[in-house]
Amino acid sequence: MYDSKEIEKKWIAYWKEQKLFQFDEKDKDSQLYVIDSPPPFTSGSMSMGTALYSLMDVIARYKHMKGYNVLFPQGWDMQGFPTEKAVEKKFGKNLPREEFYKKCAELSHENAAKMKEQMRGLGFTFDERYEYRTASPEYWAKVQLSLLMMFEKGFVYRESHPVEFCWNCGSAIAHAEINDREEETTINHVEFAVPSAKKKITIATTRPELMHVCVAIAVNPSDKRYTKMIGAKAKVPINDKLVEIIGDEKVDQEFGTGAEMVCTFGDKADVEMYYAHKLKLIPAMDEKGMLLNAGDLTGVHIKKAKEQAVEKLKASGALIKQEKLKHTIRIHDRCETPVELLSSMQWFIKTKEHIKKIKELANEVKWSPEFTKQRMIDWADGLGWDWTISRNRVFGTPIPFWYCEKCNEIIAPDKKKLPVDPARDQSPKSKCPKCGGKVVGEKATCDVWIDSSITPLVIAGWPEKKDWERFMPNALRFQGVDIIRTWAFYTLFRVWALTGKKAWEEALVHSMILAPDGRMMHRSWGNVITPDEVFAKGYSSDALRLWAAIGGAIGKDRPFTYNDIEYAKGFIVKLFNTANFVKTALAQGEIPKKEPHKDFNVFDIWILNRLNVLVSEMTEAYDSFTFFEAMNKAINFYWHEFADYYIENVKHRVYSTDKKGAKSKGAALFTLKYVLDTSLKLFAPVIPFVSEELNSMFNKGSIFEQKFPVFTERPHPADYVINGVIQRSNIEIDYDSVGIALNQIIGDIRKQKAQARIALNKEITSILINVPDTYISAVEAASDEIKSICKASKVSIKKGKEFSVSIQA
Repeated sequence: MYDSKEIEKKWIAYWKEQKLFQFDEKDKDSQLYVIDSPPPFTSGSMSMGTALYSLMDVIARYKHMKGYNVLFPQGWDMQGFPTEKAVEKKFGKNLPREEFYKKCAELSHENAAKMKEQMRGLGFTFDERYEYRTASPEYWAKVQLSLLMMFEKGFVYRESHPVEFCWNCGSAIAHAEINDREEETTINHVEFAVPSAKKKITIATTRPELMHVCVAIAVNPSDKRYTKMIGAKAKVPINDKLVEIIGDEKVDQEFGTGAEMVCTFGDKADVEMYYAHKLKLIPAMDEKGMLLNAGDLTGVHIKKAKEQAVEKLKASGALIKQEKLKHTIRIHDRCETPVELLSSMQWFIKTKEHIKKIKELANEVKWSPEFTKQRMIDWADGLGWDWTISRNRVFGTPIPFWYCEKCNEIIAPDKKKLPVDPARDQSPKSKCPKCGGKVVGEKATCDVWIDSSITPLVIAGWPEKKDWERFMPNALRFQGVDIIRTWAFYTLFRVWALTGKKAWEEALVHSMILAPDGRMMHRSWGNVITPDEVFAKGYSSDALRLWAAIGGAIGKDRPFTYNDIEYAKGFIVKLFNTANFVKTALAQGEIPKKEPHKDFNVFDIWILNRLNVLVSEMTEAYDSFTFFEAMNKAINFYWHEFADYYIENVKHRVYSTDKKGAKSKGAALFTLKYVLDTSLKLFAPVIPFVSEELNSMFNKGSIFEQKFPVFTERPHPADYVINGVIQRSNIEIDYDSVGIALNQIIGDIRKQKAQARIALNKEITSILINVPDTYISAVEAASDEIKSICKASKVSIKKGKEFSVSIQA
């Protein structure tokens, strides 16, 4: 019986004891293969999405078997919103800063330990000597050094600017941390009086709660309805303030009334018009979402303000029409709170002016699947403004700068003294060196993508390792499709900005795992499935890894179903059972010490050739990361060709006690073991536990100490390959097509016996086979085999236009 839990424990311990997958620093001859592995957030346990990381381990094991010196580290993204939210939920929001930080650190380290154990349980072979944690002083120092270097190069600046802000999290966020959500809303048609023209102008808005910060009305200069109004003043009905009607070609004449209310700030268009027309800035709300400068609505939360603003407009008579429509709102990806635009003093990295370079870097990388590169290009083209890197949070890497309260001069620390925490540490300068003003330490922390966007450099040992450049660019970046716009984008940009190099040679972008209902997994929806739940139902780590490989194309979202994992489990049971049959078969006689070339029959050579083709197909699939293709081909070969055909056809030879058939028996035993050994090597990267266990039944040492099988091209159809060496068969036939034909013949005979209600092991009088001329010599050569396999006293073979079979009881 296959006890997966015990087998998994045994081999996890063995791999660790033998240090099988450790990177060899001293090996300068083997080709390097460096994997930039994703550091998961440590705000909870492993998800089904994280289980897809096992594909990264598949690559590491495969490259190891191919002879590469593999550096496969694992990092942990321990800081940021997810962890803080988890601590706030458990302990509330009123903990002192130091205590709050301590609780966040405890939770992160606790979850990292749990996730590491889960990943080890899934067979991950990462080298713990190269582990990194973003909440460690060592990592802080690297992150802060990277910011100091970028500051020196002119990338980093501090400025008051409209930023995307989450009032629920109390922090500025980057554009890449925003998702879209469609919902139904109301568009309100509101009349503004234009006293000088003795007319009215109607605007259409979905944000009446921002009318108190209306600073202009914009119309298209070519819109004849409003041409004469440009330059006139309109009265805001909610507070009677006068604002100018301005002309701007970006206004869509066809949307709404063709006249737009410009607020500070409702959307990106407002920001653009604010700068283009040098409009007045009126803060709309504070960082908690409470309205400012709103008259009697001041202090009302933005969630409630819309309804009250509409009531005021109705009472004034300015609201003339309301319509329902569906529109897209922008939400924070961490908490799904609608994002607002607030003008705030923040830290930025110049990104927009380097879009051309980022796209060049993206084009230098090989993307799998290829279409995912376009997502990077599209995101770069659509970038509105620079990267906001400061977060008004506690649990994060401190931004390593002090600044002058008076003139905003930035003071940087000594690089030799990193890491620093300006919120607590003394400034290098007691006074501003520029104006003598008071120096203040920055309390904000870094965007978590600042931390993780230098992982290729951290893995390479930058900056302290003398030969860190040898590891750059990394061979592979493995990541999800959902963070192309963040992790991939920022990493390409930051590594180039710091070193002038690209980050990696290839990027493998995996899909998102959806719930069985086809939606994103979300705890509030009750549709989350975790690996622990899968294991609790009796499925093994191998089954989960095989599910990850065969589930579909990389880069495309797919729902989780237990049918898929049940199929994976079924194949593993089949593999285990057939291997045990081979073990029993090998006990029936001795395997020839040398390849028994003269004793191989048609079926042996057919399966050997099919195996050689499979090696080629799987090598190509592994190299191109098309794991579903690799496993589907391998499973089809093993289950249907090897198990259903070859093993069934070879049983009579294995159990034969006839001395005349001893050599044929030996050839069959040799072929069984050779095909099984090679198949296990092909499967080993994906299902390592069962492959290692079955290999140990026949061979000494780990299967991962063996080389991955190598395909050899056959110059002639009658050739066959064993261990990469080409041999010529005694019979000049095309064994691939003949093997298929013979299996079809045997299948037809068994079908006819079943239809006649004759037991398959009961001998019949004769079998008549009509065979096309092309195959007749091959079928004649296999006639004794057909007779033995199908239990017949006589086999007659005649020429015919096409194959046909008849039996006589």
